Amino acid sequence: MKILVISSHEQHNGGGEGRVAFEFAVEMSKRHEVVLMYPGTVPESLPEGARLTVYPIRSIDYTVAALTGGEFLAIFRFLDSFQPDVVHSHTPWLLGAIIQAWALVKGVPFYFTAHELPSKILEWGLVRYMKGMSRTGLLHVLTRTYQPAAGDIRSIGYRGRIHIIPNGRTLSDYNGSVPADIGQGEKILAFTGDFYPRKNQKYLVEMLAHLPAEYKLLLIGHDVDHQYRREIDAAVGPRLRARVMFTGKLDHSRIPAQLARTHLWVSASRMEVQSLSVLEALASGTPVLGLANETIDELVDDTVGMRLPKDTAPEDFARAVRSLCEKDLDSYKGMCRDARRRVAHYDWSNNLNLTEKMYGSAGPRGARNPRSVLALSLLFAAGQMILVMIMYLLLQIMNLMAKLPRGREVRAVVREA
Repeated sequence: MKILVISSHEQHNGGGEGRVAFEFAVEMSKRHEVVLMYPGTVPESLPEGARLTVYPIRSIDYTVAALTGGEFLAIFRFLDSFQPDVVHSHTPWLLGAIIQAWALVKGVPFYFTAHELPSKILEWGLVRYMKGMSRTGLLHVLTRTYQPAAGDIRSIGYRGRIHIIPNGRTLSDYNGSVPADIGQGEKILAFTGDFYPRKNQKYLVEMLAHLPAEYKLLLIGHDVDHQYRREIDAAVGPRLRARVMFTGKLDHSRIPAQLARTHLWVSASRMEVQSLSVLEALASGTPVLGLANETIDELVDDTVGMRLPKDTAPEDFARAVRSLCEKDLDSYKGMCRDARRRVAHYDWSNNLNLTEKMYGSAGPRGARNPRSVLALSLLFAAGQMILVMIMYLLLQIMNLMAKLPRGREVRAVVREA
């Protein structure tokens, strides 16, 4: 089978979408002929045994395809030459919509994997553009309601088939280590995620202030939102400086070693469709304590850690940390064993089997189902974000112009020699 996989990001950019799309293409290429298309550059190396071709597209940044007329036509010539049996897009943005148009004309089955809730594209994407404005009342009104992922996709007008297939992980990378020694004096709490208000690391720092000195917080992630990172640094202050450890962005191959030293993985994240970090923590045998969100609700209960209400105060979260980290040894090891069992079905092998079964249900090539057209509904959701981005940029320009000195306010400064 020939499969075209589309992403908006390179492997190391774009969080879960970039990683999952790349790993999915690699794993699927061990069984099929796969082309991975995204804005960016070709990786320096590809895993052995993969029949994977990377088709890079020139980009404005690491997300937006910069297509000239010639490049636009070159994509269609390539598609006509490659003749994929299936197109599988991991992005609702321009590139995904363009390829879907080609697939509709050619009668090629088209699948879309949602890495964001369409109704919340504004809240997910605008953090990097709106910084402190990302939590304004306007945005809250637009994004205040959560629905389960399938229902959320229905809410944008899609009436076709929906297949519930979990993210895949290479679980063997995480389940080879023994759980951290809960009997040692120092207790390591960890969270993995780039620095965004949505990830809510500041809450974890505030929570740490309510714990004894032997508790340390390990924050693994990239400083994407520098303003938010400064807020976190201010919350750390001199009092917690020795107890909060920042690793910066780590190559993903180094994450298992960090999880192996972690006694409890903690999350205050406000929204996660299906967090890879939670899957990886559980796969490593690390209990998870988190505020309720989409992934925590799905995977975490008292057998593998603890789930707390979204409005839990930091001091109450801290009490829950102590109750888990101060369990007797047998109870703690039981949570670790149950954590690994909880995510055993998330291995890539299961994901690929489910995906191949989904492809097989598409019917003969050339069959079309007008109800399953995602392009218009997804572009409508994405268009909301683009419009708000443009409005925000205009406001920024107006704000900058307002700060420029007016003629009557300009004063000469004379310095004596």
